[in-house]
Order: sequence, then structure tokens, then C-alpha cells
Amino acid sequence: MQPSNLPTHLQSRRRVLRAAGGAAVAIAASSLAPLRAFAQADEFRIGWIRPTTGKLASSFAPLYAGGLIAIDEINAAGGIMGRKLTIVEEDDEASPAKEPAVMRKLKSAGIDYVVGPTGSAQSLSALATGTQSRMIQTCISNGEDMANGTKYPYHFLCVYTTAQEGQVAAQYMVNQLKIRKIGILSEVTPFGESAAAASQRKIKELTGVDAVSAQTYLMSATDLTTQVQALQKAGCEGVIVWMSSNVHISMAFSAMAKMSWIPPILGHVNLFNDSLFDLVPEQSLRSVYGVYYRNWTYSDSAPASDRNIALAKKLQAASGVKGIEAYVAGTPHYDFLHLLKQVIEQEKSFDVDVVRKAFNATRGYKGAIGTLSFSETEHGGLSLNDITVSSVASSRDPRSKELGALRLRAPGA
Repeated sequence: MQPSNLPTHLQSRRRVLRAAGGAAVAIAASSLAPLRAFAQADEFRIGWIRPTTGKLASSFAPLYAGGLIAIDEINAAGGIMGRKLTIVEEDDEASPAKEPAVMRKLKSAGIDYVVGPTGSAQSLSALATGTQSRMIQTCISNGEDMANGTKYPYHFLCVYTTAQEGQVAAQYMVNQLKIRKIGILSEVTPFGESAAAASQRKIKELTGVDAVSAQTYLMSATDLTTQVQALQKAGCEGVIVWMSSNVHISMAFSAMAKMSWIPPILGHVNLFNDSLFDLVPEQSLRSVYGVYYRNWTYSDSAPASDRNIALAKKLQAASGVKGIEAYVAGTPHYDFLHLLKQVIEQEKSFDVDVVRKAFNATRGYKGAIGTLSFSETEHGGLSLNDITVSSVASSRDPRSKELGALRLRAPGA
């Protein structure tokens, strides 16, 4: 899931979450610093960074649905140490240039805990200020650097990284599908480059040879026929695709359909896109797979957990989420906020450094997205055991049609 390019692959399906409308006001801070604490004694306030204006406002709003659900659940359970969790929402316009000012504004208001922003460039910009200001934060971004606890000691990544994603894709292609002549098609972005490099490394490790063809394209590309033809000409028997835009996914599949060449394909979670069924026969999609979270999958012998089913129902009911449930299920906010509650109540303190140390000591926290563990240097909470491969065609399975966040685990995954 790479959010740095969300506008293109989320647009046309977005409506602003009703629950996210209207910014809360006030201040969150340490229980040990009463002058900076809370505007009201019964509130714990947390920064909430997302675009509320501009062309990306409606695209990004649904991605915060899990966090809003977590807030409702936490408050229904008595809040955090008896304090009601509320949000202080700041509009970043989805602009990396806006992030430092947004973070400084939150800090000056006494905010020490932050959800957001969304996007690789936005997140890195925000963390430059947040790290210096000692603000605990989780962002929607999959970059490897985001999991570096030495570089970003106050950021905790509760999703898989692009490196993990690339490794899982290559491993499934080689070990399960038994394909050795593998091609790669990737966008020229930090996401595409990182995931493609990870896939290349794993392919070489497992097969002893490089991918037979590695094709790239700019985000401004208006046709991918040349790249697809090159993959076919190179003799690729399977293709790993790292594409964040539904527009480019459609271009690639349209080109393949015209060539009557649709090999096994494996890629990013946004391949779970119903529009693909309009481009190629459903039968062809039975060999198309997306990297996904194991907890959000099912098989005939292993259904999803009751907890994930319950959360899937809540996501299904959230405004703006229909059609992109699988993407929203893979965001970090739900687990981050529930873990934050556990850690603060365990330590009986809102102090940032006390909480940070407790996060670093977290081992085996059972989240909805996976099992989270952190250390002083490793702030990527998920392991490869939490990541799997799922069938794109399973969106037509009654179990996925009923609850869009769930997907059928791919054979042998």
C-alpha cells in the first residue's frame, strides 16, 4: 500500500467521511506537565493531520476511517486513563511544504501525539519536525526509512514496508507459482523503485538470475503498450507490478488484453480493483494476486477472526469507504490508537519519553492488521509472517462481497 500517489488510484470513489467533518479543538500533552495538559481535565487530545481542503480532501478522508472507529471504541471503553480521546484536526492540503508548519502549530498547542499525515513525501516532511519536537506519530507510508527507529525514534510504523512487500511478491512467484522467467513493471516513484528493487533482490536470491525484463514508466505516462510488449518479447512467464494508480493499472491490463497475453500477475494491494473485471475476463483474473495482510484474509479452512470480521462490518458502514475497504483496512491508525491506549494505561503516564520506551518494549501485540513488535532501532512493527498474497478474483467470492475488507488467501500462501 503506497500512499504517496493515492490521488490517482483513489479518485472517483471518494466522499468525505462524515465522521471526520468538523475539527475538534484543544490540546493533548503530558500528565506530568499540568500547564500544558488539557483544555478540559477529562480530555486527551491528539493531532490529526489530513487535507480538509484541496483536490485530495475527498480522496484521503476515507483512509482515516479506522482511526475514527478506534476513537469511538476507546471512548466507549472509558477513554485513556479516564480521559476522552478527541482530535485536533489540521489541514495539510496534502502538501509536503505545509507539514513543518502544521507540526509546529500542533506542538505549540501542547500536542505530543499525532495521527497522519498521508503520503511518503508528506510523512518525511512532517517527521523532520516531529522528531526534533519529540512527538509520537504514525503515518500512512510504507517507505523503509519510516521503520528506522534510530533515524525516527518517535515514529511507529504499523503497516508493512515496500521492501517486505517486494520480497513477499517475488517469493510467491518463484516458490509457489514455480515461475523463474519473471518480469517487473514499476512506476518511477520512491514506492515503485523500492518495491521493484526488493523484488529484484529476492528473485536473484531464489533463482540465481535477474528478472528477465524490468520495465518502468513515469507517472505522466499515457500508454503502457511499449512496456507490456517488451515484457512479452522477453519471454516473461509471470509479471510483478508495482503500480499505485488505477489509471496505469487499467492501461497495463488493457494492453495485455489487446495482445491476448495475461500471464500470472502479482502486485500492490490496489490490484483489488473492481474495474479490472471490465477490462479482462474474470477467468484471466484468477491468476492475478495482490500482497495483503494475513489477518484480513480467509481460506476454506481458516476464516478471518471474529475481531476482524467485526471491524470489517464497521468499515463497510463508514462513509466513503465502499469499494476501497481492502485498502482502508491496511491503514495503521486503528491499531496505533488501541496500542497507545494500552501503553499509556500500562505505564500510567502520558509522558512522551515514558510512552516511547514502552512502545519500544512492545512485543507480540495482537492488532487487527497483524502482530506488532518494536525495539529501540526497529520501528516497523510487522514481520513477514503478517503478510500474505490474496486473490484478486476473490472480490467476487460471497465472503468478500459481503465484507469488502476480506480477501481469499492465494493457494499455498
